[in-house]
Amino acid sequence: MGEQKITDDEEPSPEALEKQDTQIKELKNQTLTNGDTWYLIDSHWFKPFEQYVTNNGFGWKISKSHDHVAPGPIDNSGLFTDDSYNELKDNLSEHYNYTLVPEKAWYLLVKWYGFVEDQPPIARKVIALGITQTTNVEIYPIKLKLGCYDNKEKVFTKEISKTTTIADLEKDMRKLFEIPCDKQTRIWNAFIPDSYDELSTAADKSIADVDLQKNQLVVIEQQNDNGEWTHGGSKQKVSLSNGTYQKSTGSGWGSSSSSGTSSFSNYKLRSSSPTSMNGHYCTPGLCGLNNLGNTCFMNSALQCLSNVPALTQYFKSGCHEKELNRTNPLGMGGKLAKAYASLIQVMWSGDHSSFAPRDFKMAVGQFAPRFSGYQQHDSQELLSFLIDGLHEDLNRISAKPYIEMQEANDRPHTEVALESWDNHRKRNSSVIVDTLHGLFRSTVDCPECPRISFTFDPFCFLSLPLPVKRERSVECTFVPVDYSDDVVKYKVTVPKDGSIDDVCSAVSQYNEYPSADMTATDVYNARFHKIFKRKEGVRAIYEKDYIYIFQSPPGARMLPVYMRHVSVTGSSHLFGQPTMVPVCPNNLTYKQLYQAVLRATFRYIADEEIQDKIEKLFENDYDDEEQKMDGENETEESNCYKLFTLKVVNSFGTQEYKQLYNDDNPIKLQDGVYLAADWSKSAFEICFPKEWPKVEVMHESVKPDTKKVHGIDLHDCMKLFTSAEKLGVDDEWYCSQCKKHQQALKKFDLWMLPPILVIHFKRFSHTRYSRDKLDTLVNFPIRDLDLSEFIVNPTKESWETKKRRYNLIAVSNHYGGLGGGHYTAYAKNSVDNEWHYFDDSSVSPSSEDRVVTKAAYMLVYQRQDLEEWHSQHPNTPFSYMEMWSPRAMEATNGMSDQSPLFKFGNDINNSNMEENEDILNNNNADDSMDTT
Repeated sequence: MGEQKITDDEEPSPEALEKQDTQIKELKNQTLTNGDTWYLIDSHWFKPFEQYVTNNGFGWKISKSHDHVAPGPIDNSGLFTDDSYNELKDNLSEHYNYTLVPEKAWYLLVKWYGFVEDQPPIARKVIALGITQTTNVEIYPIKLKLGCYDNKEKVFTKEISKTTTIADLEKDMRKLFEIPCDKQTRIWNAFIPDSYDELSTAADKSIADVDLQKNQLVVIEQQNDNGEWTHGGSKQKVSLSNGTYQKSTGSGWGSSSSSGTSSFSNYKLRSSSPTSMNGHYCTPGLCGLNNLGNTCFMNSALQCLSNVPALTQYFKSGCHEKELNRTNPLGMGGKLAKAYASLIQVMWSGDHSSFAPRDFKMAVGQFAPRFSGYQQHDSQELLSFLIDGLHEDLNRISAKPYIEMQEANDRPHTEVALESWDNHRKRNSSVIVDTLHGLFRSTVDCPECPRISFTFDPFCFLSLPLPVKRERSVECTFVPVDYSDDVVKYKVTVPKDGSIDDVCSAVSQYNEYPSADMTATDVYNARFHKIFKRKEGVRAIYEKDYIYIFQSPPGARMLPVYMRHVSVTGSSHLFGQPTMVPVCPNNLTYKQLYQAVLRATFRYIADEEIQDKIEKLFENDYDDEEQKMDGENETEESNCYKLFTLKVVNSFGTQEYKQLYNDDNPIKLQDGVYLAADWSKSAFEICFPKEWPKVEVMHESVKPDTKKVHGIDLHDCMKLFTSAEKLGVDDEWYCSQCKKHQQALKKFDLWMLPPILVIHFKRFSHTRYSRDKLDTLVNFPIRDLDLSEFIVNPTKESWETKKRRYNLIAVSNHYGGLGGGHYTAYAKNSVDNEWHYFDDSSVSPSSEDRVVTKAAYMLVYQRQDLEEWHSQHPNTPFSYMEMWSPRAMEATNGMSDQSPLFKFGNDINNSNMEENEDILNNNNADDSMDTT
C-alpha cells in the first residue's frame, strides 16, 4: 500500500496541533474493551509526534526551523524483523518500543500524517485472560502449525488468538482443509514427540486454557467411511519434514527420514508428562524444567525455591494438605499451593530427568494474568508472587484480627520489635512466614524537629542496590570530514545525568578532534531521528539508539542530507546512511554543496572507477565554464555531477519541497532545512550494488574487556542499603510533631533475619528515557555469610555462631540484556550435597567455584543451624515442620508464638527437637492448628 498522506503541504496551525494532541490523548486513555482493535505505532515515530503537537506552555514555533519538526508518515519498520513486514520482533516492550492507540486514533493519525508505503498496519485485538478476565492487547497471537491426517503434504502456519476456543479452531481447520460438513472430525495436540492428546474433548476451552505452544503442531482427523478412526488412540509418533508429515512403516507416524527430515523433537517441544529415566533412578531434585516458551525466568525461580530443603520436605510429605486455607480472600483457594506441591513431588521423586510444568504455569496464569502469556518476565517478580501466593494459600489464620498500630514513643526497641512481630504473626502464620520472613527496623528522622520515628516491618527479600558509579556507556560512531580518515566506532562512559557535550568530550579524548567541532545525531532507519543540542541530557539517548557524531569544522554550517534512490516508477526511497555535510554559511553555490555531498558519500561508493573520477574532480576543481555541466563537451569529471540531484525535503525525507539547480546564484537555505541526494537508477546500481557498506572501524573501547573484573562485595551492597537516604519530594513523610510533610532522612536496619535468606540484586533500572542492566560482578560468600554488623538487635551478641551465619544453596542467574535475556540457576542438592547447573530442561554437574558470576541476580542462603538439623533429620519432614506451629511452641519450654528458627538466642538444639517430635507425634490426633 502506498503512502497515504492526505494533508496539504502547509503545516497546521497551533490550534490544529492542540486539537490533535487533545484528541489522541483522550483516545489513548480510554478503557480496554474485550474485542476492540488497537494499533501498534513505533515509539521512534510516536515520541516525535508528541513533541510536535505539545505546547509545553511555551507556545509553538510553526516554521521550518523549529525544534519539533513534523514527524512525517507513520513508520513501523523498526518493529518488524525484516523488510518483508511479515513478523514482529520478539520481546517488544510497550512505551519503549511501541505505543498502542485505539482504532479511531489510528485512522486520525493516518489521515493527518499518512503511513509509509508497503507497510501493513499492525492491528491487534483486546482479549480477556484468567479467572479475573483481565483485559490486555494481544501483541503476539500464538503461531500454530496446522496439519491433516488425510492430506499430509499440507502444513499451514497460522496466527491465532489465545482466546480462540478449541471448537472454533476445529471449525477453522475444517474450512482450511475443505472437510465436508457430513464428516466427523476430531483434533489432536501433537506437541509431544512420542504421543498426542485429543483436544476435541475440551471444545469449550481456549487455546490458553489447554496451553498450546508457539509453533507446535495440531492435527485434524476425519472419521473413515466405515465409522472408524485412523488414529486408534494408541501412542503414535508425529514428525515434520520440510513442512510435511512423514509416516513410518506400520500404523504409527515416522519421526524422521535419512534425507535430513526433522522431527518435532528438534523444535524443542516436550511432553507435559515427566521424562523418565527408562527405569533408571536419578537423584531426587535433579529434574530439569522444559521451556514452554520464554519461561526460563519461571524455571530459574522454581529451581531456587525447590532446593530449599525446609519447604521441599514440607510439600513432599503432604504437610500442606492440613494447612490449605481455601477461604482466604487474599489467596487462591489453595490451588496454587496444590499445583506447587504436585510439581515438587514430581521433581523430587527421583524418577524423571525433566518435566514440563504446564499445569503449574496455568495455575499461576489464572491468578496473575501477567504471567499467562509467553513473554519474558523477571524471575524475582515470579518468585515474589509465588511466595506471597503460597503464604496466603497456607495461612493458618482464617480470620485476620484488626490490630491498631501503636507508636513506639520511648519504649525499648526490643519491646516494640517483639510487639510488631507478634502482631504480624497474629495475622500471618504459615510455613512461608516461618521460613522466609524477617524483620526490618525503619528509622525516620525529621529534619526540623527532634522527632525520630522507629517502626518494625516484616520482609521476605533483601533487595540490595549496587554501589556503582552513576555512569553509563554509550556506543557512538565518529564520522570525520576527510573521507581518507577512518569512520570509528567508540564506546564512551559518561555520567548518567550528563549531556551530549559529555559524550562529545569523551570521544575527543580518544581521537583528539576538538569536541566543540562535533555534531551528535540519532540515526534510525536511514533517517535522522534526532539532531542533538550540545546541552541536551544524555538520558535522551536510548539503550539501542544508533548515535553518529559528525565532525563539524569551525565556522561551517552542518546540513542534514538523506540518501535516496529513484525507482523505475519515479518514486524515491531512503537507503543507506544519512550524513551531516559541512558547508560555507554564506554565498553557498550549487557546486560547493554538490561536492560536499560527494565528499561525505565517497567512502561508501563501491565502484573504484567512479571514485577515481570523483578524486580527479576534487583535485582539478574545474570551474563551471570549463566543465560546462550542461554543455556538449562534457569531461569525465562533469559526469560526476549527474550521479544524483539535490532536493529540499521534510525532516523524514519523505516529502519534497523543491529541487535545487545549478546556476550562478547563491543558494539560500532556511535554518533547519533537510536535503536529499536522489541517486539516479543507474548510478545507484553502480555505486551501491549491494547493501550499504559497513566502513566503520571498531575502537578497542568497543571490544570486550579481557581484564579481570574485581567487582564489588556483598557487604558493599549492604552498606549502601542500610545508609540513610533523604526522601524525595513525592515521598515526603508526615511528621506528627511538626504537623506537616517533611523530606526526612530514612534508614533501614536489620533486626531479625529469617532461616532462609533471599537476596535480590537491583540490576535493572527503568527511567523515562532508558532501561539499564548493571552487569557488575558482586562477590558473595558461598559459606559463612555473616551480616551481624548490620543487625541492630542488642541481643545478637548472645546468638550462637551457627544461628547467625548462612551458607549459599541457590542462585538465579540472568544473562544478556533487558530485551531478550536468559535465566538459569545454580543450586546445591540436599541429597548428594553437590552443586548443579539448571538450564531449563538441562541439568549438569557444577562446582561452587563457578557460582559467583556477573550473572547472579538472586541468592538463596540457609542458616547453618537449619542446615545442620536437616542433615541429621532428612526423613522427618512432618514433625520437623509441625514443630514450627504455635501449638508446638507452647509445648516447648513455654515459649510464645514465635518460631524457634527466629529465636537466635535460645538453645534449640537437636535433643530439644527430637523431644518435640515425640510430643507432636503424640498429639497429632487432636491437633488444633488453624486449617480449612
